[in-house]
Amino acid sequence: MIPLLDSIKELSFLAILISSMVYRRHLKLTKWKRKLTIGEWTMYIATSTALPVYAVLYFAFLLGTK
Repeated sequence: MIPLLDSIKELSFLAILISSMVYRRHLKLTKWKRKLTIGEWTMYIATSTALPVYAVLYFAFLLGTK
């Protein structure tokens, strides 16, 4: 049961990561067309910082477990 839950957790993290990348791309394209609202700027900055931080931490976690 536990390995199944771990697999589901990994799949959910992957889905969140992919959707965050798609949403950041959408905001970047919107920024070229018009000015972003305050909420859109907040999400743009949050996803622009969270995605690289998550990638570095995930890579460090993978190196630490081997």
